[in-house]
Amino acid sequence: MKIKTLDLHETKHADVEETVARFLNWVEVPCRIITGNSGRMKNIVEKMVDKYGYSCYNESAFNFGSFIIVDQKINDFE
Repeated sequence: MKIKTLDLHETKHADVEETVARFLNWVEVPCRIITGNSGRMKNIVEKMVDKYGYSCYNESAFNFGSFIIVDQKINDFE
């Protein structure tokens, strides 16, 4: 299954919120957001994902620079 992806490499931190908002406004979840290794970038993305009522998790144990965005909060399943 191919999911829509937003790659934030070369995106300035000041532009991340708007870029993620535009992406989340039209994309269906699940989707992927590539952040790279910047902790600041990851924090901004996590904040925006939460604002939209979605949840995110690292794509894999080997790739911490990419989030998968899902429709429900992970805690809803506990």
